[in-house]
Amino acid sequence: MDQKFFLSLILVSMILLNGCVIQPVNKDSHDALAPAQGDISASAENANDLGAYKLRPFDPIYVRFSGITEQQQLELIIDEHGEINLLHIKGTIKAEGLTTSELETVIEQSYIDGNIYKNVSINVTMTSKVFYVQGEVNAPGQFQLISGTTLLQAIAGARGYTSFANKKKVTITRYGKIYTYNVKDLEKNPSKDVKLEAGDVIKVWQKWY
Repeated sequence: MDQKFFLSLILVSMILLNGCVIQPVNKDSHDALAPAQGDISASAENANDLGAYKLRPFDPIYVRFSGITEQQQLELIIDEHGEINLLHIKGTIKAEGLTTSELETVIEQSYIDGNIYKNVSINVTMTSKVFYVQGEVNAPGQFQLISGTTLLQAIAGARGYTSFANKKKVTITRYGKIYTYNVKDLEKNPSKDVKLEAGDVIKVWQKWY
């Protein structure tokens, strides 16, 4: 009986010791899997830089001023040269290729360097992107640009053509350049339909009998 008890005690002790064994940690493997803190910050910063939208000609923007009593808010459209004009600043400010944050810094520095304002805070945001439809359509005007909107969709959104529309001459003015389309061809082959960009001006011309 004592021998059985002794053997049982030895067996239980072996099980307990085996369960308490601490497995060694491979420090090198752990460090290889865990990125350094500095790498994380750099990666996040690069991701933000890559994802930030760069302003382009004909982008509509709001410029809000704080810290001064005048010019609380301006609504502007970047011109075809990628520039904007602001009150009290001589010349133009280049906005094309900048993020809204970068443009804020440029505007603030322009006012400070010009001794116009000592303390001014600028906030730049983009308004809804729009396009325009003119000419021989039933409801000409300004329309909000939704990603993927095409020329044919824009004309349909303007309630279609009038009876005087020339479907062989529809133009898009973009960045100062004019592109002419025969929409009859586009209707036959929708895969050639044209995607619109912010600031596009569509004109459906009148046909001559």
